[in-house]
Amino acid sequence: MPNWCDTTYKCVGDPKEVRSLYNVIKCNDNRKTSRVKNGFGKLWLGNIIDQLGYSWEQYRCRGEIIDYQMDGDELVIYQSTAWCEQEGFREVIQLKFPSITVYYRQEEPGCDVYSTNSFEYFPERYFLDSYEEPLYFETLSEAVDTISSIVGYKVEEDVNVIRDALDKYLEEHEKDDIFYSFHEFIEID
Repeated sequence: MPNWCDTTYKCVGDPKEVRSLYNVIKCNDNRKTSRVKNGFGKLWLGNIIDQLGYSWEQYRCRGEIIDYQMDGDELVIYQSTAWCEQEGFREVIQLKFPSITVYYRQEEPGCDVYSTNSFEYFPERYFLDSYEEPLYFETLSEAVDTISSIVGYKVEEDVNVIRDALDKYLEEHEKDDIFYSFHEFIEID
């Protein structure tokens, strides 16, 4: 059983190529029947790779698209993948559409992997997972304000101090049905 990773892509480039990629995904999604491989659904990454003219067996494609949308000239793709961002899917997009650059953010809590290849496209550097709505913060100062309001005192602007404060808070409220987990994104190539 894999650890599940939430991956978000932002596909940026020539608007015609971005729209073409969007249309491939949308066409596959709208099929009444699909050329489903290995029992996976229409938006399995391998199906999209095949639709782009490449063999899914040549690339990492363990996951599926759970949502996608055009945001101006940018295509945003949300995926649920096994273990990590599936760079094979990203590589195929960039092979098929040379003008497109794919920026991504991956969140895999099981192995504490929180990373992006672009703080320009994903400016949020900190993430608070919780029993309520998860929150993203661009600055540690923003995170400190929120964490301080949760724990009831001013927390120092330090990732480890924030984590310790939340751990202490959870210990004090162990009978309550709550959880908090604080993470810092790193930028990778």
